[in-house]
Amino acid sequence: MNELVCVGKVINFFGIKGELKILSDFDKQDLAFKIGMDVLIKEEWLKITSIRRHKNYILIRVNNLNDINLITKYIGFNIYVKKIDLNLKNDEYLLEDLIGAKVIENNEFLGEVIDAYIATGSNYVRVLKDNIEFLIPLVDAYIKNFDKNTKTLYTTNAKNLII
Repeated sequence: MNELVCVGKVINFFGIKGELKILSDFDKQDLAFKIGMDVLIKEEWLKITSIRRHKNYILIRVNNLNDINLITKYIGFNIYVKKIDLNLKNDEYLLEDLIGAKVIENNEFLGEVIDAYIATGSNYVRVLKDNIEFLIPLVDAYIKNFDKNTKTLYTTNAKNLII
């Protein structure tokens, strides 16, 4: 199964030479946006042929299209890649993989991840247990590891974050 992952959105074109202006908060941009990567935009598979960054945006050219008139049809559409093409290592995961995970600390169930997101440049998970929500920063001080097979997030010191 080729699971698709949304890695950004085409918000405009950049210049007249066919670059797409991408807004992305995807946590593994370096794996998704690289030359040769196949991307799905507007139900069409395209190959990234150039990439550069400009301010907070990613600028890509696809299929060597060098004309603004050939790329405006992609504006407003999300960009997807095949998850398998990201070549994640065994210990790597995407933020979206954490949703639904059990959170365990010292064999105690702390709750279930209901959301994972990036805020002010940092990654967090939102955990719910018994109608109480709390945030856990995804940093070594709180996260031991994530077991993808059992969908379990093992933590340390996270219990102290529960209000």
